[in-house]
Amino acid sequence: MRPEYRKTPRRCPDSPLDVIDSMTEVMTGEMLDISASGLKVMTSAPLQIDALFQWRFPVPDSAQGEMIECGVQVVWTALNPSGRYTVGTRFIQIDRDMRERLRRWCSQSPQ
Repeated sequence: MRPEYRKTPRRCPDSPLDVIDSMTEVMTGEMLDISASGLKVMTSAPLQIDALFQWRFPVPDSAQGEMIECGVQVVWTALNPSGRYTVGTRFIQIDRDMRERLRRWCSQSPQ
């Protein structure tokens, strides 16, 4: 197993979460994991490195369907053997309280 280099812990959602492009209302992909600093998604189309997006997705620890609206920047992308893409992003705009909530949730062990 390779060492963890991230400054913030990450965590996979308990169930699949769709990531929606807030500008087009089109599903961008499915969240693979999230941290207080960004998220990783699986997409069917490649996304340009450094591209900026406004995304919306369910809050991972919410049973009430609460949503996060955030700005992200694509940091890296990789083609999978399945023909889909794994995309790493960093938050460039997210509510401060939501970032702290994500930090706490990611620090907890899954039940």
